Amino acid sequence: MTEPNLINKHPLSEPIADLLREIQQTPEEYWPNLLQMIRLFRETVTIKPTSSDAWKKAMDEINNPDPEKQVARQKALSELLRKWEEEGDEQEQTETAEILRKALEENTISI
Repeated sequence: MTEPNLINKHPLSEPIADLLREIQQTPEEYWPNLLQMIRLFRETVTIKPTSSDAWKKAMDEINNPDPEKQVARQKALSELLRKWEEEGDEQEQTETAEILRKALEENTISI
């Protein structure tokens, strides 16, 4: 059974014709996966903020950090350093932990 030629049935714009050509060249057993990918793509591009908005949000977070998030990050990093020290006493690991601890102490945030 031959696949219907969807491209020649309707006058289409070039991008739509290209898309239909790709679909026709894809084995039919993969069409459900392709459809799922297309739907996911559509959802992400229609919901996703523009790159300009994302850039502004990232810069705002850098320039105006949330003190509570910074405190939580510092606590998590302190806990990680403590675990590293407990896991082993290799020279490099100890030196790295000390460097990170000093950096944390220098950047301590008071609320």
